[in-house]
Formats: sequence, structure tokens, C-alpha cells
Amino acid sequence: MVKKLLHTRMRVNDLDRTIRFYRDILGLRVSRTFTSPRGSRIAYLWIPGSDVELEITEFEASGPVNVPPDLVHLAFEVSNMDETIDRLASLNVPVTDGPTHTGHSIFAFIDAPEGYEIELIQPLHTAPAPPALPGGEELELGSIGPDSSPEILSELSKSHDRWVRETVAGHPATPPEALLTLSMDPDPLVREVAAQNPFLPEEAFQVLSRDPKEVIRSVLAKNISLSEEIARTLLSDPSPWVRESLAWNEALPVGILDILHKDEHPVVRSAATFTLSEKNRPAK
Repeated sequence: MVKKLLHTRMRVNDLDRTIRFYRDILGLRVSRTFTSPRGSRIAYLWIPGSDVELEITEFEASGPVNVPPDLVHLAFEVSNMDETIDRLASLNVPVTDGPTHTGHSIFAFIDAPEGYEIELIQPLHTAPAPPALPGGEELELGSIGPDSSPEILSELSKSHDRWVRETVAGHPATPPEALLTLSMDPDPLVREVAAQNPFLPEEAFQVLSRDPKEVIRSVLAKNISLSEEIARTLLSDPSPWVRESLAWNEALPVGILDILHKDEHPVVRSAATFTLSEKNRPAK
């Protein structure tokens, strides 16, 4: 099986512009450039402190590159977020989200060329020893099961392992205060799993309804425990895809669905029409 990650590839329209961004703004180093036999211009950039390289490719014959929102992002560690933001400002690179403080890090997002996103993370503490069970056994992903106690899940919600936090975020026994913390997790995948949990406290629903990631708000809109207050907040979401997700939620009151049935976007109206028809269908 695989031994380690060697590189990740991104295709762009303007290779030179992208190289300048990663080299001059983020400090990556160009390790090699060449043209492939089929005519692709390729550059490999070395990431400091890592064995992984970033492959950037330009191939005009494949047509223009159009990166959808929230499709992918790269995350880089920084030593000092304040100094990083000051340097970015001096280079006219705006911060698009954050900086956001969590219990163990500060993170912020910037835009790379052509629709790609970059997450910058400053860890605040060195990793503590894993929490332990009463008998001294270390907690890990395998410690989570259907009968896991709220106390164990609360401890695991602080894990530095993203997979552990994801699992805890979706567990029905995770206590409300831990779910609230996970709804503000720096990793969007953890927040996305939390948004699906029907046992979220109302405050977590409020936090996630304002999440900068469209996909997370879309997932939240389908949550069967969505309150009418949060549903009305999502009614005014600028993204039609979030409103479409809301329109598929059969747990919503008919009054909310009626509003969505009159939405300006045809996809939203279509979804609301179907959901209303299902709600009005006589039980067999």
C-alpha cells in the first residue's frame, strides 16, 4: 500500500501568475519546471518543512479552469498569525475569513489565484498527552462506540486528530457544550459533520448558520432538528444552493416551505414544490 503523500496537483490558466503567488507571497520554492510531451507546462514547488510538493500545471488545450467555491483548499502552518497578516497586508493580499481563535489554534483564509483557497493556521499549544480513561488507557478513535459516554466524547472532542473530532461531531451522545465547540472547529470537515447532527444545541445551529462555507450551511439546512428561527435565517442566505437544501427539508413548517416555493431561483422553487407535495400526500 501507499507509504506517503508525494505531491498534489492543481491545474491553472496562468502558470506564471500562480508561481509568483506561492513563491513571493507564501515562500514556497520552485524545485523544477518543464514541459510535458503533450505540451503541459508544469512547475513543482517545494513546501518548507514538508516532503510534499505542489504541482502546478497549465494546459491550454484542456480549456479554461473554473474552480467552484469550496471545492478545495490548501492549509499551511504559520508561526505568528499577526505578523503573517501584517505581511500579507503589505503585499495587498486581503484576509477573506478570520482570523478565528479556537481553543488550540488561530486560522485565517486568503484567496490564491483562479479561485483556489489557502488556509493559514497558527497552532497555539504543543500537543498534550492524549486524554486517558480512568484505568490509564489512552483515548483514541477506537474508543468511540455506540455506548460511549458523554464524558469520554467530551474529552475526545479536544483531540488533535481531525478524524476523532469528526467522529465525535456526529455522535448522538456528544454533550451540547462539546458540539458547540466542534461547530467552531478550524477544520471545515469537522464543522460539516457537526452540521448533520440532529442533537446540536441551538447556539451551535446559530454559529453554523453563519459559517463562511456554503457547503456547511447547505448541510445544516437539511438538519431535521432545524428550528423555525434558524430556518428563517437561512431563508435569506445569498446562496441559492443553501436555500435549495432548505427546501428539501421535510421537517420544516409549511409556512417556511411556502416562502421557498416563491423563491426567485427556479431550483429552489422546484425543490419546495416537491417537498410540499410530499408533506401533503395522504398517508397510506
